[in-house]
Amino acid sequence: MAEGLFRQLVEESGEDITVASAGIGAMDGMEPSENSIIAMREEGIDISEQRSQMLTPPMVEEFTHIFGMGRSHIEVIRSYFPESIEKTFVLREFLGDGDLDLDVPDPIGLDLDEYIRCRNLIKEALPGILKFVVSGDHIS
Repeated sequence: MAEGLFRQLVEESGEDITVASAGIGAMDGMEPSENSIIAMREEGIDISEQRSQMLTPPMVEEFTHIFGMGRSHIEVIRSYFPESIEKTFVLREFLGDGDLDLDVPDPIGLDLDEYIRCRNLIKEALPGILKFVVSGDHIS
């Protein structure tokens, strides 16, 4: 969902940014869940053709920024790829509210309402991420 939302935001902004997603526990080639597709369709975004992929060393080297859904994701990425420490961030740290829960829960296997909740948590953070990627201005 994050890839689809951020891709749309980047397209609307006119910025020249390549958007991709990969997971630390993903299996390559998996389709999005039906609830992810439905939640995103409500936003006018079709993610049905997206496929999962594992985060790899070449990706870590190539990507200029890496955003994880929560602190535990970032800890795992940084432990597997210590060279990524300075370019790896928690998605919701760009909201600027230090009291906010930074973690986006994984809705896998839950009902559509949980997917919508996660989608909205992700969507809320993306304008700050776009600003950071474009200007380097970190809100928090």
